[in-house]
Amino acid sequence: MILRSLCSPLRFSTVCALLVTAACSGKGEPVGPDDSAAGAATQDILTTDLALDLGALTGRATLVVRPGAGKVTLDVAGLTLSRVTVDGTEVAADVVDGNLSVAAPGSVDTVTVVVDYAFPTRTPAQFDGWMPLLGVSFIWPYYCSNLFPCNPALEDGVTFTMNVVGVDPALTAVFPTNTYGDGPAYMAAVAVGDYTKLDLGTTTAGTALHAWYLPEGSGLEDARAGTAHLVGAFDYFEQTYGPYAFGPDAGTVEVDWGSDSWGGMEHHPYFHVAKFDFDDEEAQVHEAAHGWFGDGVRVACWEDFVLSEGTTTYIAAHALEHVDGPNEWSYYVDDFLTPICQGHSGDPTLVNTIVLPDETCNEIDFENDALWSLAPYMKGACFYEEVADLIGEDVVDDAIREFYAAHVGKAARMQDMIDVIESKASPSDKAAIEGLITEWLRTLECPQDYANRCRTHQR
Repeated sequence: MILRSLCSPLRFSTVCALLVTAACSGKGEPVGPDDSAAGAATQDILTTDLALDLGALTGRATLVVRPGAGKVTLDVAGLTLSRVTVDGTEVAADVVDGNLSVAAPGSVDTVTVVVDYAFPTRTPAQFDGWMPLLGVSFIWPYYCSNLFPCNPALEDGVTFTMNVVGVDPALTAVFPTNTYGDGPAYMAAVAVGDYTKLDLGTTTAGTALHAWYLPEGSGLEDARAGTAHLVGAFDYFEQTYGPYAFGPDAGTVEVDWGSDSWGGMEHHPYFHVAKFDFDDEEAQVHEAAHGWFGDGVRVACWEDFVLSEGTTTYIAAHALEHVDGPNEWSYYVDDFLTPICQGHSGDPTLVNTIVLPDETCNEIDFENDALWSLAPYMKGACFYEEVADLIGEDVVDDAIREFYAAHVGKAARMQDMIDVIESKASPSDKAAIEGLITEWLRTLECPQDYANRCRTHQR
């Protein structure tokens, strides 16, 4: 998501403006990445089991952790702790600046930390935790500690198991009981509503897909329209790029984010799509694609946001073409790329920026940086499209497949992807790719004739 995975589909402009405003307002409890458990450099949270009681607003998190420097450090800034144990022994809850630190025996490879706690309710205006008024959680990009003890650092992937109780028996809670593979801390989520489950079909690899839709509006009609090619696109991702990392079951969940309910969020295996976009195929396939990039392969640094969003935007449009779905390239260019490049839209989500900054890693204030915009989505997708025109879309698919196989379950940088792509190119084509990197990723101004170059592509 994030922006549009946070506001996944490209119709994210309204909701993302809302979310940007919420994220940049003073929140009180949550902490940013520089103040969080991200400092536990060698620590690795292997698994997190979450037992949440949405009625009592309490939780128990059981974390299996490989300690760093003889201790375990967790971000608990939004939580009220009641009991902490390490390998079954109760310990003092030593919380400093929102971080819980507990000692771990130096001779052990892993420890099990159990934290009993209470979590706050958050309002739609805050948009950074469990929001009972909307029946949905939202913790992207680093507000996981408003729901459970965590490490929001991008490099620390985690596999979740979950159980949710305390829900009105007339409603349904949709959440994964197991995510099977490592994903970012913000991937865990729950949605509660009057849901009807629609079984969509099964991919060649055996992944069963579903849609959970709400009764308001067109309901089933919207669900069928938005998911018309979802099974085919999901199958394309599996067959072209590699196995889905988050289990045998996946699907899309309609969520009500309020009056400006557009966009989506990559909560795999059950990703969220806002109610006004639930009938939109690009929104659905874009969020599904995050199972490969954004979640399956995490970005190592916020400066690599284009690795998640540019790649996902490209492969979503690419997959839809291959399964006879809608062609999204004119939509991308006319509705998003052109306003970004012209710079006169007045929409903060359509600001232009350099989408692959040089030299730094996690040194930007991401929520207040222009990278949190649609520029990485569009300029990143156009970069891939032009490379595919140059060396062939099958060659680009081979590079993406190789990159995914090498990095699934891990964090990576956009330069790692570029290196794999360039390894598939001839010397002359490699020089041309370097030119495209400069034009699309490392230069503020858009390339000359950007609209025609991105809109027109070869297959």
